[in-house]
Amino acid sequence: MDAPTTSVDLSTRIDVWKKVVDVQMHFNDLCLRIRSFAVSILGVLLGSAAVAHRFAGHIELFSYKFPTATLFIGISIVVWSAFYVMDRYWYHELLKGAVHHGLKIEENLSSDISEINLANSIREQSHSSLHMNAAKKLHLFYLAILFVQLIAFFALMFNVVTVPS
Repeated sequence: MDAPTTSVDLSTRIDVWKKVVDVQMHFNDLCLRIRSFAVSILGVLLGSAAVAHRFAGHIELFSYKFPTATLFIGISIVVWSAFYVMDRYWYHELLKGAVHHGLKIEENLSSDISEINLANSIREQSHSSLHMNAAKKLHLFYLAILFVQLIAFFALMFNVVTVPS
């Protein structure tokens, strides 16, 4: 009588593991969609900044005159930072939670099925790439682009870049 219960129990545990893998895939897909959307919006805002730099001239605010393009770049910095916070501290954390739960299930299943080791294998492979964990890679992705935005912003603010007449 114990054998069928163990078989059902193992089958149920495998089904739970499969569902957790589905959840991991869902959160990973959401993270990639967020980044894709962020890059698209960034492209629109920076393209608008380029057009504004070429054709829109300057804006006067509190008796200070600055290039219209800096407005678009400033907005792009705020939007890019918002996407970073949402991606890193919201969806990435949900993905990490699903991965940690998957690791626990895989550890529990390892005595019955040693081949179920997906979360650990992905984690090891990810950490060996660039010798960083996923969070550090995420920081690098967003900060590298933010750095370029800041350079463009300050270059325009201090008239380092001009448009020929």
